[in-house]
Amino acid sequence: MPTTTLTGGYVSADGHVVEPRDLFTSRMDNKMAEKAPHIESRDSGDFYVMEGFGEFAIGLSGEGSAATDKAEGREIHMAGLRYDDTRPGAWDPLERLKDQDLDGIRAEIMYPGVFGLWCYNASDADLHIEIVRVYNDWIAEFSASSPDRLMGVGILPMRGSTESKIAEVERCARLGLKSVMLPLEVEGGYVNMEGGDRLWAALQDVGLPLGFHVGSSTKAVSADKYRSLGVGVAVIEQKICAVARGLTDLILSGVPQAFPGLRFVMAEGGIGWIPSVLRLNDHWWEDHRHWMEPKLEEPPSSYFFRQFWATFEDDRAGLLTRELLEVDRLMWGSDYPHPEGVFPFSRQQIAKDFHDIPEHETVKIVGDNAAALYGLN
Repeated sequence: MPTTTLTGGYVSADGHVVEPRDLFTSRMDNKMAEKAPHIESRDSGDFYVMEGFGEFAIGLSGEGSAATDKAEGREIHMAGLRYDDTRPGAWDPLERLKDQDLDGIRAEIMYPGVFGLWCYNASDADLHIEIVRVYNDWIAEFSASSPDRLMGVGILPMRGSTESKIAEVERCARLGLKSVMLPLEVEGGYVNMEGGDRLWAALQDVGLPLGFHVGSSTKAVSADKYRSLGVGVAVIEQKICAVARGLTDLILSGVPQAFPGLRFVMAEGGIGWIPSVLRLNDHWWEDHRHWMEPKLEEPPSSYFFRQFWATFEDDRAGLLTRELLEVDRLMWGSDYPHPEGVFPFSRQQIAKDFHDIPEHETVKIVGDNAAALYGLN
């Protein structure tokens, strides 16, 4: 098949920004400024520092020279990286558009960087709310420079009153954001989420797709845990195990059943595992639905096929199981600027993974499905 399958380019359903170094230190309320997420430079490299999470060396989220090294054919190194070597398109919208052109991208859904994804771990409730406010203002400004190509995802705060959460969702819509993100995993499960039906009803009324991205959790997670697991195990834990838990939690919570207008996106978790997890949930439901709570009127998989989408960047095995899913529910993403993403080789990766996939299915997965979900022209 040709390396370009869409007129005007692909639509990436999963990209990221990298928050500017001084975003939170310069924009936060003065009372919170001393606790603001920030970058610290040391002899061994630059580190993220955030209250409630600790410190974490930059690198795996695209900072340093990793994305540029990959683009220019050099070996990727993770040690001793510096924030100032970040590929400019991660935080500069004009440079982002240049990188989209380089990679054949027509438009891109953009999730937060490390600070945004991990803000749910902030133990200080006021700090968490302030991080959300500052981030949503900034990503709206970033997106406004080219709203048909740069589609930012806002963050829904998980602290504060239900009224304040609803107000922030409505503000995200007014700011022009295309989606709002909730944490993939919630302490106590989504069935017990504070605010309950009022918040879900408001989200349904606003109508924005709801993103659940790997690496976001209200559970107590620290950088030390990831370091102790080792990179390989931590990646599997976050990119498959956590997403499988999150998908199951959402469906079995009864929320999709109660609010059929909600649209859920499981971002960056791949797709190859989904048929197996859905079948396991259906099997359990078939045997135990009469006593399970909340009570689901239909098999769990029916809610996935009605209200869920999932993204991947490199999942040949997942594409080969697509007959067990619905092609309309699958969306490709480049995961720019992360080094495990496929920038700037999206054309080549798509040609490799989709080489024997029917053209009409390929066009849906690498562009049309995301365009329809997010309302692109």
